[in-house]
Amino acid sequence: MTPVPTEPLRTAPVAVVAFGGWGDAGDAASAVADHLMQSYPSEDLQDLDSEDYFDYQATRPQSAIVDDTGTREVIWPAISIGVAHLPQADVLVVTGPEPNLRWQTLSRLVVEALQEAGVERVVVLGSMLANTPHSRPLPVSGSPLSAEEARRLGVEVSDYEGPTGITGVVTHALVGAGIRTTALWVAVPHYVSESPQPKASLALARRLEALLDIRADWSTFVADATAWERGVDELVSADEDIAQYVAMLESEKDATEEPEASGDAIAAEFERFLRRRDDT
Repeated sequence: MTPVPTEPLRTAPVAVVAFGGWGDAGDAASAVADHLMQSYPSEDLQDLDSEDYFDYQATRPQSAIVDDTGTREVIWPAISIGVAHLPQADVLVVTGPEPNLRWQTLSRLVVEALQEAGVERVVVLGSMLANTPHSRPLPVSGSPLSAEEARRLGVEVSDYEGPTGITGVVTHALVGAGIRTTALWVAVPHYVSESPQPKASLALARRLEALLDIRADWSTFVADATAWERGVDELVSADEDIAQYVAMLESEKDATEEPEASGDAIAAEFERFLRRRDDT
């Protein structure tokens, strides 16, 4: 396992963690992490040994053609730690498929790697299927968060109890190690859960940049979210039963939006707009 470089990053580092699989409905969470690594200068720092954490019959390696001569390469599942160099900050990114084995050991290694890199703030991303309409803002919940932070971000404080995945286990380990950590979860409409989910990814991305005080270019998500919602509108309108179901979800959603809550959300969004404008 390659050690984390000892050279300090150029700013007090922050980190984003997103795992595929059970806690990544529609790949909405991992898409945000991948976007950071692919849209900015980036480098790989460390891969955790896949043979320790994956059952290859459950999470199979992939065979890929790598050149014009037909040469093949086996791509093994791995948990990767990299760094994306945004204009004003370096962001460590931990991503990969949900492992099959040794979650507690893996969580400790992730914590140790981030500690060695001097990480002070972590946001863990997840997405879940929910009874939410695609035509309304997709709800985001988070924990641990103060009531003031939740209001500022326009999210609900999560009180979930029940089965969890590697996302929850790593979040617990980071909090237990004293690293300031927040998990953000976005709701994905269960009736249109296929990947990609740009509207859900954008909802996470906006809260992520507010929590980490970073600015990133999410324009791809913005454009794709508009096209996605338009496409889902067309699919829904073509099926009377689904259209009635979505209308019911919309009515329920609208009925639960109290004026006070809506006002807080609008104020929080306006504050985020002003901060983004000041940085341009």
